Order: sequence, then structure tokens, then C-alpha cells
Amino acid sequence: MKKIIALLLALAMLFTLAACQNGGPGATDNSGATNSTGTTNSTGTTNGSEGPALDSKGRYPAETVKIGFVNYDTTAELTLSIQRYFDYLDDYFNFEVIWSESLGSAEEEFAFIEQCAAAGCKAIIGYYNEGHEESVRLCKDLGMYYWGQGQDEGIMAAYGNDPIYLGSYYVGNADYEYGKGCVEILVKNNCHKIIMVSGGKDMGVPMFVDRYQGAMDAIAAAKNSGYDIEVVYEVPGWPGTEEFSAHQASALATDADGLCSLLTALMWIQPMQTAGKFGQIKVAAVDTLSEDVLAMFGAGMYVGVSAEIFDAFGLSIPMILNAVEGYGECQRTADGKAALVNAGWWLVDNMEDAAYYAAVETDGTWVFDAEDIRSILGAYNPDLTVEDMSALYTAVTAEQIQSRR
Repeated sequence: MKKIIALLLALAMLFTLAACQNGGPGATDNSGATNSTGTTNSTGTTNGSEGPALDSKGRYPAETVKIGFVNYDTTAELTLSIQRYFDYLDDYFNFEVIWSESLGSAEEEFAFIEQCAAAGCKAIIGYYNEGHEESVRLCKDLGMYYWGQGQDEGIMAAYGNDPIYLGSYYVGNADYEYGKGCVEILVKNNCHKIIMVSGGKDMGVPMFVDRYQGAMDAIAAAKNSGYDIEVVYEVPGWPGTEEFSAHQASALATDADGLCSLLTALMWIQPMQTAGKFGQIKVAAVDTLSEDVLAMFGAGMYVGVSAEIFDAFGLSIPMILNAVEGYGECQRTADGKAALVNAGWWLVDNMEDAAYYAAVETDGTWVFDAEDIRSILGAYNPDLTVEDMSALYTAVTAEQIQSRR
């Protein structure tokens, strides 16, 4: 009899356990999402009794989130830097990025977005956007979120209130200031005849239009103050084409003493060396503070950088994960619009500052590390607000970075 009673008690315990796992507090669906008790299904583990579901490597979320990245130049230092940063984040967060080739038209952009949808992507990061709001519309039609291009007024007007559009980071009028800052650095370095590398300005790409306007306004301001300065050659478009190389050769045949590049200028190293102009033409560029850029400071090629902080593109990852995992409302404004999260940037005109910020981006410190990212994930911080994101992403001085480590 005792054996029968023990058997019945054991069976009762098993049924009770099964009921808790399938229908009680903390129950999950097949996605691996959990409530605050931290119970998971077979696809994930948890980081504690109050933590979200994790994958077998301890990364959030339990299920891999695929993301497409739209890019205009796969060789650009900024792109390579973003890839390195995403590789770092991949150790802590469960996402996979499909990177585009160098895209040069809206049609190529649309085709890539369709390929990403077919591959199971949940979202698109629009680092480059020539399709404007049509790119967002296509994402919506294909059931994907879109992150980026918050400065595009057409996108915000058409989709700012649509949950499918997540917003982006925003550095005030930063693109304008990037271009303006580059010219001001060249003036400070006594440059008078300028090669202007205008990137996607002629294609109407908003960030390049704004950078170009800032640069030209700075030239006009210098002229109005009595300073002798002019653009002797404009180089449009993207590197890696025969047309761009031909423009480089023609530009270097002028008597230019300064080069303002609205994108990275590292592709000018070899042409300048071939033309015997390396070190003679001073360069200020919109770039990242990578090891290569730092080396060009030391070599006397670069004299300044309007530095995009490539870690800022990492904001796309928590914002996409928040949307996919059901925390999208946390990162919208009080009136329900897509957020433009304020972010900082660096204007660097000396080797000492360049060396410090380059080290932060290359020695594993990072401006925003994994703990910073967790602080703006709804799964870890359910009281998250857009203001919290902005407070983090504007804290980019050396002192502010060190205070978080």
C-alpha cells in the first residue's frame, strides 16, 4: 500500500509541475518570450528568476533576430567599424546581420530589402537610403520593421506614427555640422584651394546634402570674413568605380592644398602617393576614429575629423529587439511617434584627442558597452523611456565614458 501511495504522490507532483510550465505564471509560447518570473521553454534559458529568456549561449533574446543592413560602400571605414562593433554585441545579444553589397540606386536597395524578407529578417537598418519613404513602405508590405534615416522628413511624415517605423538616433543638425566643421579645420590649417568630395549629394541622399550645405556655408562665411578660399574641384559619388578614380586623378592635377571629404578619405592615400601629393594636401573628413585614421593623423595627411561615433549605430540593435520582443511602446514618444534619440559626436583637430577616442573604439572599451545596451532593453528595464536612451547616447565625453566603466 505504501508503494502505491508513493507512486500516486509522484504522479500528482508531475501533473502539478506540468501545469505550472504550460499554463501557470511564467508560461511561455514557442517564441521563448517570458513574463517576469523568467520561466522559459526548450528554446532558451534564463539569467535568473527575474530575467528574460536567453539562448543556449546566454544571449538575449532566446530566438535569433535577423536584420538586414543597407549600405552604400562596403569598404568604408565607418562600415567596417560598425561591423566590428556588431561582432562585439553579438557575444551578448542574439541577432544576425545580413549585410548588403555597395548599393548605388533605389532599385538595388529595394531588391536587397526583398532578399532580406525572403531570408526571414525582422527588420532593416537603413544606414543608406535612396528610396526614402518607399523603402519603409516596402518593409511594411513585407512585414519588417525599419530603423534609420530619422532626418528624412518624407519618412517621418509618412510613417512617423506607424509602429513599423522605429526611428533612429539624431545628432541635432549634425550632418550640417560635420561638413561645416571639416571646412573650419581646413581654414585653421591655412588651406585655400579645396577639393570637395561630395558623396551622395547629387543623388539627393539627405545626409550628404546636409553635409555639403554645411561645408559650403563655412566656405561662404570664411570668404565674408576676408579669407581667400575656393573649391577647385568637386568629386561626386562613391569610391570603387572608374568614374570616381578618374575624378580623383583630375582633382589631384589641380593646385589644391586642402581636401574636404564628406565621407571617409582613406581611399585617397594611394592616389595622393602616386601623384606625389601625400602630405601636401591636408585632409579633413567625416570619418570614424579608427586605427587607420589615427595613422593618417600621424603621417600628416589628416588634420581633422568630424567623427561619427559608430557605436551610435548600435542603438539600432536594442530598438529592433525591443520592437520584436514586444517592448516597442517603451521607445516611442509620449504621443506615440517614432523616436529620434539624441546622440553625440566628436570634432577632433589634434593628435592627442584623436588617439584617445580611437583607443576607446579599438581596445574593447567602446563608447557604449553591453551593460549600456542592456539598460535600454525593455526586457531588463521595463520603465525605459526615450529620454533614458537620449541621456545615454549624448554622454560621449571622455569623462562620461570613464564614469560608466
